[in-house]
Amino acid sequence: MLKSLSVFAVCLSTLCFVLTSSVLQAEENAKSYYLIGNSLTWDTVPSLLEGDVQWHVDCGKSLPYIMAHPEMPCVKTSTLWPQALKEKQYDLISVQTHYGATLDEDLATISKWVDMQPNATFIIHTGWARSKTRAEEYASTEVTGKMQHSPAYMKALLAALQKKYPERKFKQTHAIDLLDQVNTDIKNNKAPFDEITDIYRDAIHMKTDTGRYLMHNAMRHALGQPRSDKGYEKVDPQVKQYLNQVLDTLK
Repeated sequence: MLKSLSVFAVCLSTLCFVLTSSVLQAEENAKSYYLIGNSLTWDTVPSLLEGDVQWHVDCGKSLPYIMAHPEMPCVKTSTLWPQALKEKQYDLISVQTHYGATLDEDLATISKWVDMQPNATFIIHTGWARSKTRAEEYASTEVTGKMQHSPAYMKALLAALQKKYPERKFKQTHAIDLLDQVNTDIKNNKAPFDEITDIYRDAIHMKTDTGRYLMHNAMRHALGQPRSDKGYEKVDPQVKQYLNQVLDTLK
């Protein structure tokens, strides 16, 4: 009798876990997400995210440009931001700063979208630098000139947003930090790559397998979504295991 009760209790525990997982998945799928950026946002593969997801992606453009010229983004599946942010309130919105903008311009542009979406959590997608200038940009402490892919610039931008909107929540993808971790591991012979360009497919974009796996899951982490290898099943298991260790460094 006691053995039967024990089995019954285990079954109930398992059922509870299954039900809890289903409820959490349903809640995640009920959330809405919107991503604004260029091809470095596209390299996070928004179409593989969970839930209700739209985007406005215009190749090679900065946020001020996208704000001023929303009519013809390069990704034709885009939902134009004037329509999207006017017609719908999103739970989480990712915006990607890029070359060409200054801190003040990024702050002014993002602020307009923050005002349009009073309840959304905003994520700064850091993007990343061209491989040739990655280390130099990452080490830069300059924040008064044009945007650079550096922790200093991202910290200054987030601080300015938080000061302007003290009640709002702001996060970042830390994509630049992940690449720097990979580069450090390469130097210390702890990575399955010979050089950082091994996960770039050209001067600035990520490889469609390893690089995008890393950046897709960095975006998922920032949006509060669980890690996923959907679409990346063919990535070498040992490489994937390493990239997961890099992703584990995210707080």
